[in-house]
This record gives sequence, C-alpha cells and structure tokens, in this order.
Amino acid sequence: MKFTYNFVVEAPIEQVWKLLDDVPRAARLMPGIESVKPHGQDTYEATLRVRIGPMGFDLTGLIHLSTDRNLGKWRITAQAEDPRIGGGIAANIETEISQPSSDETAICLNADVNFLGRFGQLGQPLIKKKSDAMVQEFTENLRKAILDMG
Repeated sequence: MKFTYNFVVEAPIEQVWKLLDDVPRAARLMPGIESVKPHGQDTYEATLRVRIGPMGFDLTGLIHLSTDRNLGKWRITAQAEDPRIGGGIAANIETEISQPSSDETAICLNADVNFLGRFGQLGQPLIKKKSDAMVQEFTENLRKAILDMG
C-alpha cells in the first residue's frame, strides 16, 4: 500500500532536522513505539505495539536510516514481524523536508508498505484508517516536541 501525507510544522527547518537526527527520540513520537535501540551504524532495532481492528500486534525489527540534508531527504527502510501471529511489514518511507518560510517546515511523507502474512489479510480500508490516525498523532507529537525544544 502507498500512503502520502503532507503537513507543516511551525518551526525553523534546523529545529526539525535536530529532532529527526535523534532517531530514538523521533521514533518515540510515533504512537505504539515501545523501544528503539542502536543496532550498528544508521540502523536501529525497534518494537511497535499496534491494534488494528480486533487484532493486536507486537512488531520487532530493524530500521535503517539515510539522510541527505542538501536534498531535504530523510529515508527509512524497515522490516518487522510478529512471529506469534506469522505476519509483518516491509516499508520504505521517504520524507521530503523543505522550508516555505523562515518559521515553517513543510514535510511530505511517502510510504510504500507491504503487509505480510496475517497483516496482509486485514482489509485495506482498516489499515488506511489506522495509518491515518497514527500519522496524525505523530504530527501532533512532532509539533509538541519541537515547541518543547524551543
């Protein structure tokens, strides 16, 4: 499934980059993240607990991060699974970060997520609704975290 989200954060671009560069802190802004630990250079081990409809999942896997500030790119590839239920995800997330004004940062997030095993059996409308809610909560958490930095 492909997802696209666009939002603006009321903060200078350098503040946004500073927060995103702290991957464990930035990851904890996503609802359901239980833990994020370094696992080599630009790689992290993470655990996500999420409920989609009547089913609960505990996904554990690796996140690899690459950034290019000159191009305004923040990229994540992730693979995680819940062996208990025989399902998981593989995701490529590309984020474009730009500065429409000195006190605003625009973020365009494009995600291509493959749902594997039992995850794939969930309906797309249900997954889309949950993804929308998670990104909305992440956006609000990002705004609050940046205000706390200021």
